[in-house]
Amino acid sequence: MRMLNAQYIRIETKAGGITCTDRQFIRQARKRLSTDGKSFNMREWRKEWLLSGLELKQHWSKCYVER
Repeated sequence: MRMLNAQYIRIETKAGGITCTDRQFIRQARKRLSTDGKSFNMREWRKEWLLSGLELKQHWSKCYVER
């Protein structure tokens, strides 16, 4: 599952904006997960979801720097 753009924006805002670190982003993303989302059974899904969020972060950070 890929992280939706709206989810990304909410998480990034809570993490401190476009200049947040990967660690800050991941911490805020984990806070947004339900109890089931944090379970061991959802580990692969969670990894894919977080990595897609980090890809979005890298993309938007690159766009921000280019301006």
